[in-house]
Amino acid sequence: MDVFKEMGVVRLQDGRDTTRKILIFMTAICFALAMFFLSFGTMFTMIGLLLAGGALYLGYYFSTSLYVEYEYILTNGEVDFDKIIAQRSRKRLCTVKLSETTAFGKANENADTENADTYVVATANDPEQTDYYLRVKHKSLGDTVIYFTPTEEYIELIKQFFPRTLKY
Repeated sequence: MDVFKEMGVVRLQDGRDTTRKILIFMTAICFALAMFFLSFGTMFTMIGLLLAGGALYLGYYFSTSLYVEYEYILTNGEVDFDKIIAQRSRKRLCTVKLSETTAFGKANENADTENADTYVVATANDPEQTDYYLRVKHKSLGDTVIYFTPTEEYIELIKQFFPRTLKY
């Protein structure tokens, strides 16, 4: 029987994201005002207005790119971890075979996550939800630790693909 399950989590905004948004908008507004006032009354007024509008659009574009979602796609023993930015672009973080899992558990201070070659963070950044880690041997990334925020149903689905020797 084929197993397919998608799960998405939205990364919560924190204080750093709010600060970045404010700095982006302040920079865009300052640049737009500078372009407008420096070109006002000259033969470059139209170019100044276009540059001011472009600065405001770039401010909007960069501030909305701080909205991040992660999607976990389980397909017959393989999990794809994707990062979705502002619902306009998708980036594949990694694809792992669950049969190559060496460790799995809750991400806390006692987790076996040290000395890895690669770390992939795809969590919801929510203190009310439990984050888990998955340590796998990846072909191109080497010894990889992935942090993610699955539901209990998703955990039960992925556990059936773990090696029998894995203790979790």
